[in-house]
Amino acid sequence: MAGILTTTMSTTLLAVGLAGGAAQIGLTGWAAIDGSRRPWPPDQISGQFGLYWLLVMAMAGSFFGLIGTTAGSLYPVGIVSVAGGGAFLLGAALNVLTADEFDGPEEILGLEWRHHASGPFQFSRNPEVLGHVGAVAGLAVATGSWQAMVVAGAIVGWFTLKPLAEEPVLADRYGEQYERYRTQVNRYVDWTGLSGAFGSCQNDCPE
Repeated sequence: MAGILTTTMSTTLLAVGLAGGAAQIGLTGWAAIDGSRRPWPPDQISGQFGLYWLLVMAMAGSFFGLIGTTAGSLYPVGIVSVAGGGAFLLGAALNVLTADEFDGPEEILGLEWRHHASGPFQFSRNPEVLGHVGAVAGLAVATGSWQAMVVAGAIVGWFTLKPLAEEPVLADRYGEQYERYRTQVNRYVDWTGLSGAFGSCQNDCPE
């Protein structure tokens, strides 16, 4: 009986997570294509803002629920989990560094949109995307749950798509300043900037 309940619960969570992910991907892609649908997420309290966060909660709640109920469904926790755990920690650390650049909870929630170019934004125009992708994918791999991996795939797809809807809004609001920034830093990872920052001694070179 317990096994049937667990299977029913995991199936339901998987369906809810995929439905939330599909809706977010569809709405975000729509905003990326159709300028009249921007910004997404909405930058003011409204029904659309509530829908956005309802879908986020559907994805996140299902993902963590599957982590707790289906761990080890693909493979037992072991060596592979260590690699996944490392990716999770790196992603979480990057998220903390990125959040530190934001001016308050309103910006984290998407109610305020500002242009940032310092901290991790020197090496990626969207470091929060990299952080979330690493954390979500890493956690799914660490727990060995195929159900969590499927939902993680939907979440990763959504996060990867988000900049296509968000960057045009920043370009419209900040004009030439943001266009200059876009020419200097890559959307996801600016390998040239990273190699310059960590591949040489720069100003600390001994004379």
